[in-house]
Amino acid sequence: MNIRCRKINCKFNHAGACHAHEVRVCRGAVCETYQKDTQKVNVELADELMPSKPNNVPLSCTVGSCLYNHDCRCAANGIAIVDNEETNQADCATFIER
Repeated sequence: MNIRCRKINCKFNHAGACHAHEVRVCRGAVCETYQKDTQKVNVELADELMPSKPNNVPLSCTVGSCLYNHDCRCAANGIAIVDNEETNQADCATFIER
C-alpha cells in the first residue's frame, strides 16, 4: 500500500512517504499511527520532489462506512494522509463513504 503523507510533523513522514511499520485508520478516518515529531521543521515539498516508488506499508482500517474497507483492510491502491488543522489530527483523504 503506497501511503502519501502530508502531515509534515509526523515522525514517520520521510519526504512525503510513510515509513511506519503499520498504519491504522480508525473512526472518523483518522490516522491513529500519527506521532508528532517536535524535531522536524515544517517544510512542504512539491509532489515532483516526493518519492514515487511504493512504500508498501500495511494498512488496517476500522472505518466501517468507508468504501475501501474490506474486512478491516484497505482495498484502495494507495491513500493520502493529510493535516486536519481544525483538529490537529492526521486524516485519511482517500476516505469515501459508502
